Amino acid sequence: MVFTMFKIPSKLSLTFSITTSIVFFLACIAGMVIMPKLSEMLINVHDNIGFRNSITDDGRTFVLVLAYIILVFGIVADGLLLTLLLRVRSGLVFTSASISLIQYVSWCCFIVCLLFLGLGIYFQLAFIVAFAVLFLGFCLHVVKHVIEEAAAIKSENDLTV
Repeated sequence: MVFTMFKIPSKLSLTFSITTSIVFFLACIAGMVIMPKLSEMLINVHDNIGFRNSITDDGRTFVLVLAYIILVFGIVADGLLLTLLLRVRSGLVFTSASISLIQYVSWCCFIVCLLFLGLGIYFQLAFIVAFAVLFLGFCLHVVKHVIEEAAAIKSENDLTV
């Protein structure tokens, strides 16, 4: 018996991805508004993980600043992804501009990984998030190389036709 995956039509999938990207952008903007209360709430959660029971005012400021920086890089990465999705819709996948967009998103992931490592001082679960974001950045870096190679093959084929 052959297992077949449920296939979503390409245009529907692309529309869903663009919509999700826009919703994520709006959620990030909302996150900027509620970030002080959210970070304070996370700092005050009682557990035995991390060093939050003795966090100083400077430490609270450190957490808030890192949270905002992470949010900014999330917005930048989302904007880059939205631009990439719009290029895909226009049929401009295998171009140097699209490859650069993927590379920039992977760099955003690597930077966010470092920022989450900084949050690991107070939230040890941030190390798990940092590892996941590092893995995502690495996957995007590999995809960038694959698309770069495909673009070179496409360019070569365009010249022979």
